[in-house]
Amino acid sequence: MKYVALYTVFLLLFFIVSTEALGQPGTTIDIKKPEKYENRTLTSEKSGDKKFSFPKKLTQNAFTHYNYYFNANNILNNIVAEAKKNFIDDYTRLLPFYNYTLEETSTNSEIDSVIYKTNAGILLHDLRSDWVDNMYLLMGKAYFYRKDFDSASQVFRYINYAFAPKEEGGYDIPIGSSAANTNGSFSIATKEKNSLPQKIFATPPSRNDALLWQAKNYIATDHMGEAAGIIEILKNDPIFPARLKAELNETQAYWFYKTNLYDSAANHIISSLDNATSKQERARMEFLAAQLFQLTGNNDQAVFWYNKSASHTTDPILEVNANLNSIKAFKDSSSNLLKEKLDNLYKMAHRDKYLSNRDIIYYAIAQVELEAKNNTGAVAALKKSILNFNEDNPEQRSLSFMLLADINYDSQDYANAKNNYDSVSLADLKDEKDKARFSQRQEALTIIAANLQTLHEQDSLQHTALLPKDQRDALIKKTVRFLRKQQGLKEEPDVPFVNPAIQQQTQVNIFNTATGADWYFNNQSLKGTGYSEFKQKWGNRPNTDNWRRQAAVDAQNTATDSQDANDNGDDQTVAAGGKPAPNTDENGEITFESLLANLPITEEQLNASNDKIIEALFTNGQAFQNKLEDYPSAITAYETLMQTFPANGNAEQALFSLYYCYNKMGRTKSADSVLALLNGKYAKGQYTAKINNPKAVVTVKENVNDPATKAYNQIYNLFLEGNFEAAVQAKANADSTYGKSYRSPQLLYIEAIYYVSKKEDSTAIEVLNNLSELYGDSPLAEKASTMIDVLNRRQEIEDYLTNLQITRNDKETSLPVVDLTAVNTTIEKTEIKRETTVSKPITQLANTKVDTTSKVNNVSRYLFNANDPQYVVILLNKVAPVYINEAKNAFTRYNQTTAAGQKLEISPLKLDDNYNLVLIGPFNDAEAAIDYVDKTKPITSSRILPWLTADKYTYTILSNSNLAILKDSKDVEGYKAMLNQVLPGKF
Repeated sequence: MKYVALYTVFLLLFFIVSTEALGQPGTTIDIKKPEKYENRTLTSEKSGDKKFSFPKKLTQNAFTHYNYYFNANNILNNIVAEAKKNFIDDYTRLLPFYNYTLEETSTNSEIDSVIYKTNAGILLHDLRSDWVDNMYLLMGKAYFYRKDFDSASQVFRYINYAFAPKEEGGYDIPIGSSAANTNGSFSIATKEKNSLPQKIFATPPSRNDALLWQAKNYIATDHMGEAAGIIEILKNDPIFPARLKAELNETQAYWFYKTNLYDSAANHIISSLDNATSKQERARMEFLAAQLFQLTGNNDQAVFWYNKSASHTTDPILEVNANLNSIKAFKDSSSNLLKEKLDNLYKMAHRDKYLSNRDIIYYAIAQVELEAKNNTGAVAALKKSILNFNEDNPEQRSLSFMLLADINYDSQDYANAKNNYDSVSLADLKDEKDKARFSQRQEALTIIAANLQTLHEQDSLQHTALLPKDQRDALIKKTVRFLRKQQGLKEEPDVPFVNPAIQQQTQVNIFNTATGADWYFNNQSLKGTGYSEFKQKWGNRPNTDNWRRQAAVDAQNTATDSQDANDNGDDQTVAAGGKPAPNTDENGEITFESLLANLPITEEQLNASNDKIIEALFTNGQAFQNKLEDYPSAITAYETLMQTFPANGNAEQALFSLYYCYNKMGRTKSADSVLALLNGKYAKGQYTAKINNPKAVVTVKENVNDPATKAYNQIYNLFLEGNFEAAVQAKANADSTYGKSYRSPQLLYIEAIYYVSKKEDSTAIEVLNNLSELYGDSPLAEKASTMIDVLNRRQEIEDYLTNLQITRNDKETSLPVVDLTAVNTTIEKTEIKRETTVSKPITQLANTKVDTTSKVNNVSRYLFNANDPQYVVILLNKVAPVYINEAKNAFTRYNQTTAAGQKLEISPLKLDDNYNLVLIGPFNDAEAAIDYVDKTKPITSSRILPWLTADKYTYTILSNSNLAILKDSKDVEGYKAMLNQVLPGKF
């Protein structure tokens, strides 16, 4: 039986080797040898010299396989495994596709040895060996992992060429031809033999693998078209082997992932799960698929695969995040699933298995509680997360403090928000939005929290000062006892009583008993002198044990952890530098007299206290407005200041800032009342002058150095100028970085107009709803509601207009049409009735010729005649046609309600690539046109064009003759110069 078994094994081996004998082509390699070895012939160079007999084949296969391929393959696998081990996933963000990086594999010092061994394995052995193609594939992988993509591509191409299928006569079969025995189907793959002995003992040919790796190489180098071509052919290839189907799906998923087609990527990841090398890697792939489903709104699939991932993973952090994301993706609030998931997280937190991950688990619980609008539960969970701090994961501690601070901030608990932000390490924050928010808020809250403490202290002191004397004294004594007890001191300070008569007694030697003197402790004179000397040298030392005294010192010098910070009212200790704190006497001790001295009892003290309150309120308003752009809180601070202290030293600036904040919130009526107050009380003030200049209103106090403000201002300009593709892309980038809180209502409105013009109504409605939610008090919110209603009925309105039949009524007389291109349009002139505020009365400006320095040679002068009919012109600078049309519609609506009797025509006119004109009129003369401007200009930014910043438009007036010259010359600046000479300061 023994010999029968050996004979059977020998026959199997012979069958395998003989079937593969002609499977690999013979190739020659041209190499440059060192001079010392240039006459030495390598085994690979002798491949065709002798017959490749069975013993030789067996020997060559064994040596190539076990001495070179086996070792090189193990090294490469270890390199990838090491890279995976060092890779750390952040499950709070979209996972990278692979759980390793090529940067990590390329820096591994062992990668060069793989390339060395594969080269040696090929060159030192017969090229007819069965392992040559496998060695080349291993070499190509090594180049890929070393990020030598060009070399990798060359190797994979060589495998595709040199190891292509052969006909019986040894000729190459053209790739993709019907000669591959595929029943006429197009194929590029190599057909693999599927007999059981070959599956067990032989290694499949590497050409099919090389095709797949070439596609990966193309994806890594962003040659997405080439990669897609290979993948699509292999997908439909009838002889592509089943063993590589999972890897093909993984490669296609990678292609979809890199091109942001997340729904397709998720489906192909699921199809490639069998390609995972471990249970944990499979769970990670399931988690990534769930993330991609969630991003595309397929929440049911997301929940399913999150649950799958949580049940398969061996990583507790992944399990926590899978459960958390499953809760977030689940939208059915009527179900008990949310409570069930939350209970599971709490159970996880109490299991010893997750002891080292409790900080992460409680952080996840806090996020779920926030989803459920339970801020109290979220705060409690975050405190537990901080309490269970894991020293190996300091980033989580910062994240917990950050979220706790955000909750405090949103609930306007600014003192605790400041303390918690102080506990965050900026280096631990990875998200750019978190970093920007942290930096902005921490700086501002340092100011705000200090001012709130000042307001609390001064309010408490003033309230105490107003109490009747007996109640006030009782309260002070009670406070003294409380504060001293907190410091570990006696509730009442020691007040030594020394009788002057005793002090005048002659000192005696307490040990000289022969003189009959009292013993020291019975001698009051000596005791009084000793006490005075001790106090002079050592100060007030409480009569307490050393451990009590030290505990009091430690309590003063140790910072209380931020989540346990409490407001201690007026508890203050000796300040740095030896100066007594406000609540202590000259010796640094809290006494009744020291507390009483701080109360604002006198008028001078009360004024000083009020000055501190005024400064704190005003400074907080400025911090909310300029540093945080929190306009509601700024308004509250300014309103409190002006209502409590209307005649304060910062009144004009506070009103100016209040006007600005009201406008930012869209509260135009409140802004108008503030403006009226400024014009009445501070008509000649510098801040009132700024408001009366519309251009200054837009730019003043803007936090122009803030990156978010800069970004969205640039996006706004891109939209207005018609550079829509760049605007949409820039906006997507800015939103991902800064969130939506920085967007202005103007930006949202013009963005919606853009989508309306593209007939993307659903997107426009979403943007308009966003505008209404964020800026409900803005005048644009009303316009947004109207536009939403129109968009919802767009088809109905268009059908109505399409089917509308219009018949002309011959009895009606049509209005005369003004030809804007005509130079000598004759319009009846009317007598000038009154003067306007210009350097000369308009009646004296008729037929005024003003020389101008024109930028165009064929134009040398403009002619201004005040009696000529004039158009009011809105000069728009770099504004796209869609917004010019919107401006025209806005003035049409305005004129219908305020100037209906005038029947003014509104006509847009393009001047050049930069300037567009909206002409309103014509008016009978310059006086009528200026009167219209005087009434319209002040309310343009708030009523007519609230979506257009003031730097994008200017007012002017223009006659037909000057319009003709302007159209020909394009000399806008020349016309402005002329008009400024005849009407200085008017435009």
